[in-house]
Amino acid sequence: MTQHTASRKSSLSLNLRYMAMQIPYWMGFSILSSFASVFLLSRHLSDGQIGVVLAAGNLLAVLLQPLAASLADRSVRFTLSQFTAILALVMVLTAVLLAFLPAAASGAILYAFLYTVLMVLQPLTISLGTFYILRGQPLNFGLARGMGSLAFAAASALGGWLIDRTGADAVPFMVIACFSLFFFSLFGLPTGRKAVTAGPEDGACVSSEKPCSLPEFFRSYKRFILLLAGVSLLFTYHNILNTYLYQIMEPLGGTAGDVGVCLSIAAVCELPTMFLFAWLYKRFRCSSLMRTAALFFTLKSLVILLANHIWLINLAQCLQIFAFALHTAASVYYTNQVIPPKDQVKGQALMTTANTVGGVLGTFLGGQLLLVWGVSNMLLTGTLLSALGTVIVFLSAENRQTVKK
Repeated sequence: MTQHTASRKSSLSLNLRYMAMQIPYWMGFSILSSFASVFLLSRHLSDGQIGVVLAAGNLLAVLLQPLAASLADRSVRFTLSQFTAILALVMVLTAVLLAFLPAAASGAILYAFLYTVLMVLQPLTISLGTFYILRGQPLNFGLARGMGSLAFAAASALGGWLIDRTGADAVPFMVIACFSLFFFSLFGLPTGRKAVTAGPEDGACVSSEKPCSLPEFFRSYKRFILLLAGVSLLFTYHNILNTYLYQIMEPLGGTAGDVGVCLSIAAVCELPTMFLFAWLYKRFRCSSLMRTAALFFTLKSLVILLANHIWLINLAQCLQIFAFALHTAASVYYTNQVIPPKDQVKGQALMTTANTVGGVLGTFLGGQLLLVWGVSNMLLTGTLLSALGTVIVFLSAENRQTVKK
């Protein structure tokens, strides 16, 4: 076997193992986030109470994401993949309790906790990829994340179909299945010191410098922090849409099945961008890609604001190709470019935390606006916040690179 053949097989193996982790995570993410309203309504919670439950879960995640990243980064006893597996097991056990404790109060508390752990896991799944990328391993993050989007689409459609036929109690059982698979997939991604050897010299970039503290990080990377504020506003609308899509579509005659189809359309439209991101990355600046994504977030919000039929909402979801999909891949590489290697785990965690802050604002604000002012005013407020976020991203995205592209 030639060295080139062995390298290709090693690359294929690594990418398949990383995909095998991304797929069940995003399937579980789809079920838990997309059908939160449907499940909690079945437990007799109001729209306002649902907003409080999901906002509480996101708020806890905002506080815990940087802490979890620091623990995973500094832990001597557990590797990154082992730490992630422990949280996956917590998800499974909590979902079991949710399935068999039908009371509204226990359902609300357990769902909020599940949502918290779900969001804490997200930057860790990204860091599992950057662990290999920074060591020069040929991991195609965009391709793997694209497979996660495909899995999200499949889970959305299947989840909506199952809920229409069996009821909302199917949600915790689907979560159990997804995160059990996620747990076992992590054993294929070792992240100990001897897990990989340095790859090609143009890719290996592992720093031995000591990571800075959170206060030092905020002082050192002020423009990056400003960009995170803009991202949070973009994701405020994004989370309003995803969390209350059932309430948005119901006046137009939509069902849980229609919600599943609508989310599947968005997820499928992410695939071209995810799969072709390596090509885009070589031809365009990451700062330009971040600005383009921000613009399309707001264009999508405008189309949905003006939509008077389900098919227009489905059409708006097609803009996902240049909005969420482009942001998801570009933000990982942008962070790696503008944040030095010693602080990149923290940088990736804070980028995800910015998304989660948008989740806090979106789920809480959306629920309250829906309760008091109705769907139209909720969407109008979300669109204005998205527009402000776009302006901030345009002003704060920077072209400088601290590591070689």
